[in-house]
Amino acid sequence: MKPDYKLVAKAKYIHLVSEMADELWREVYKKTYPKKQLDAVLEALQSPEAIEEQIDDEVNYFIVLLGGKPVGYFSWKMVGTSLHLTNLYLKPAVRGNGMGRDIVQYCERLGRADGKGRLYCYVHEKQLPVLGFFKALRYRVLQPAPQQVAGYELPLVELERRL
Repeated sequence: MKPDYKLVAKAKYIHLVSEMADELWREVYKKTYPKKQLDAVLEALQSPEAIEEQIDDEVNYFIVLLGGKPVGYFSWKMVGTSLHLTNLYLKPAVRGNGMGRDIVQYCERLGRADGKGRLYCYVHEKQLPVLGFFKALRYRVLQPAPQQVAGYELPLVELERRL
């Protein structure tokens, strides 16, 4: 069964993405961040208000549906000569079956079709499986790219692939 991608434009879908973010970020980052820090980062980046602001700033959010059920989400934004993959989170039950790869390749096709020369993203430096995922897709690590969010520094690295 192939997944469907639903563009997030209505408030109920913004809330669904925020709820999924809360669940998935807590699962992914539970060993990386203390609860208080994770709460603050989620509020700053994935609350319904934050997602709505990002959408207003031309970030495109999509819910990933499998058999009509939400199993994750991703988002991207065209930035200059690049496509920035800003989020990609899938529920554990659907990881490892090629869905993440398909989403990244979908974004690469979007970037190419829009004349972009590269796709880039930021990954937490301690998320070794995620770094391995992108390296397997021929992304290269460019540089550390720490970001300040809600008063905390997030140790991110930038990855890219030329399109």
